[in-house]
Amino acid sequence: MSGKKEKAPAEETPEVAELEQLLSAMEERVARVLSAAQAAAAENARLRGALEETAAERDRLKAELADSREGAVQVAELNERLSRLSAEREEVRVRIERLVKSLEESPAGA
Repeated sequence: MSGKKEKAPAEETPEVAELEQLLSAMEERVARVLSAAQAAAAENARLRGALEETAAERDRLKAELADSREGAVQVAELNERLSRLSAEREEVRVRIERLVKSLEESPAGA
């Protein structure tokens, strides 16, 4: 066994050289794959952050939309009330005009 250990480093056979080339090529591929995986992990982290920001913005916009809808309901209720008050005012105006006309037409002595 000690003889084989001494012979292996001293001998550079074509098979050993080919194996060395294969190992080097595999190391390069592993390094590229590792680099690509790290880049993908960084991109994934960036996208997760963007997704969280987008979700927060969506929630904020949903809240604004709900507030706007509530505001629209209130505006509709106020418009309805205003319409009723305008109609009542018109009724009162007509009644006052009739009353004034009636008073103008009545004899002064009666």
